[in-house]
Amino acid sequence: MNAAASASLARLSETTASGPLAHLPVWSSIDASDVAAGIAMLVDECRAEFEALEASLVPTWVGLMEPVEVIEHRLGSVVGTVLHLTSVKYNDALQEAYDDVRPQVIALSSKMSQSRPIYDAMVQLRSSSEGKNLSTARKRILDESIRGMERSGVALAGEQQARYKEIKERLAELSNTFKTNLLKEEKASRVAVVDEARLAGIPEAVVEIAKSQAVDDGVAEGAWHFLVNAVSYLGICQQAADRTLREEMYRAFRGRGVAGGHDNRPVLREILELRQEQARLVGFANYADLSLDAKMAPSTTAVWDLLATLEAAARPVAEAEIDDLATFAAEVQGAPEGGLAPWDIPFWTERLQEDRYGYDAEALRDYFQLPRVLDGLFDLIAKLYGVEITESTDATVPTWDPSVQFFEVRRNAEIIAGFYVDPYSRPGEKRGGAWMNTVVGRDRLLAVGDLPSSLPIALFVMNARPPADGRPGLMSLDEVRTLFHEFGHATQHMFTEIDEGGASGMNLVEWDSVELASQFNEYWMEHKPFLRALTAHVDTGEPLDDDTIDRIIESRNFMVANATLRQLHFAKSDMALHERFGVDPAIDDPAVLDIEIATATLVAPRLDEESPLPAFGHLFSGGYAAGYYSYKWAEVLAADAFAAFREVGLDNDTELSAVAQRFQETVLGLGGSRPAAEVYRMFRGRDATPDALLADHGLLRDEPAA
Repeated sequence: MNAAASASLARLSETTASGPLAHLPVWSSIDASDVAAGIAMLVDECRAEFEALEASLVPTWVGLMEPVEVIEHRLGSVVGTVLHLTSVKYNDALQEAYDDVRPQVIALSSKMSQSRPIYDAMVQLRSSSEGKNLSTARKRILDESIRGMERSGVALAGEQQARYKEIKERLAELSNTFKTNLLKEEKASRVAVVDEARLAGIPEAVVEIAKSQAVDDGVAEGAWHFLVNAVSYLGICQQAADRTLREEMYRAFRGRGVAGGHDNRPVLREILELRQEQARLVGFANYADLSLDAKMAPSTTAVWDLLATLEAAARPVAEAEIDDLATFAAEVQGAPEGGLAPWDIPFWTERLQEDRYGYDAEALRDYFQLPRVLDGLFDLIAKLYGVEITESTDATVPTWDPSVQFFEVRRNAEIIAGFYVDPYSRPGEKRGGAWMNTVVGRDRLLAVGDLPSSLPIALFVMNARPPADGRPGLMSLDEVRTLFHEFGHATQHMFTEIDEGGASGMNLVEWDSVELASQFNEYWMEHKPFLRALTAHVDTGEPLDDDTIDRIIESRNFMVANATLRQLHFAKSDMALHERFGVDPAIDDPAVLDIEIATATLVAPRLDEESPLPAFGHLFSGGYAAGYYSYKWAEVLAADAFAAFREVGLDNDTELSAVAQRFQETVLGLGGSRPAAEVYRMFRGRDATPDALLADHGLLRDEPAA
């Protein structure tokens, strides 16, 4: 058994290198049969190493902080690799194998975060002469490690400590259940069509996917089976002429996380209750206060104030947007009985955009070829930050799917980073959405050869439509924007100048400022010369004409106020649930509170019983609990940061280069070595205000004359 487990662990831990880019997991060698035994052995070995460290502590950086980091990295790299595969190459056997050992991983994590000997040694190090003379990055790592252990219940003892560990393990299990329920439901869900006439308007690529799915389901002819996922939802609800089909898909998509054995409502309720109990155990009034203790926002009051400011600016504009939409729909097709329904909003939004700005969002896909868009993005990054990005020619670089690409980043001809791109949807094995994650960070403890530190490697994942009919992957404007967003995250990871692993890249960057780099990167989509350079028609190679580009840029704020209110609804529900549910006895049902907030916040029509909570992965299987407001908080930072570039002129290469260098050296370069507010002031010379964001969105109201 030990020999077999050892062999399994060796396969899970195996890495390779491509030139100086080291620590690349050998993804294809990982099999579900290795996961349980291999991770169980890894946990045992890491626990033994940690207990040996506790028994012979030396309260110095080398004697304490470095060994802890080495153990954490060893455990985290293997577990992170397996978890990545459950998200992009899901199968039941792999998930079940990890489920078997997940409690052991969580138990070890709890043990490490609640180790009183380690905590006491850290406090002793901080007060020592060495601690007082640590570098800025090391001081912050030490301070935040101490605070993190305090939030993790290091001061608890006896029954309270045992209960905290029990809660942590149960929350991990519930989070996994929430995510897996949605994956399984998508795999099993169908909106079936047997009348070809009902397909009118739906993009051909979406129809072909549904036809192929029907064949896979055993129906050879005359049927189309649409999975209930974002690709189908957007294809039908934005484009289908058949209103009843739009309603069917809308109800199915908005009702995810409720059906049968995949009901997430009891799961999310228990998650909320346990989070409140967890917060109280470590001295916080509610989970929202616990969450914000590690964030840039100084208080929940500051969060609510920002949300209120944005809502006050957006609401009157949002009401006018819906009125315009209803008027347009009535003029074109006649007002539907009872007015616009929720499934009419996406459809008529697309039609009004086409009418007002003269372009078909679906037809624009022909101009945005993934390879061309990537080249344009890489050219921008090269211009701003003085790097060169090329696809790796090393055929031995391991990937998890044939569609995945690997790129190298060079500065002055030297490789400084690398990243994976996984662009296309794979229904049933790849979870929806888009995200960036790290493979390995910049860390002097992981250095190989004669390099002073390991080189950072990122991965980012999208769910664009796969290539069809021998054409390259064609992207919507939204998908291009998503690509830019995720690559913005990657720049913060790859361009870090910090060698201390605990504070390099995005490590220790407060959650509500993490989206700064990503949302900043999106703003380049609104710069005409750059946007034009991204385009080339898939058949003719011709770039998009200037007039259409002008209309695209002009349309950037189309329905922006309703989009703002939608994000504010999510942020308000998240914050209210984590402040009040499980604390205020009058709040008995999370969905009821969410629906009340939606009714008070949104102006677009919606179903009376509609709540996104059962499918809200950000809150219940991601890292955004009591933190969804972070998108808006960081959006304020991003708009204010991009204003610095606008102020010198986006076509003024000399001045632009100087601002970009300052942005790179601070926001992208300093990682979590300093508090985010301090880093931002180093870049901008002041704190950010919402004015640039409101102005960009056309929501900044003129002050009345005195």
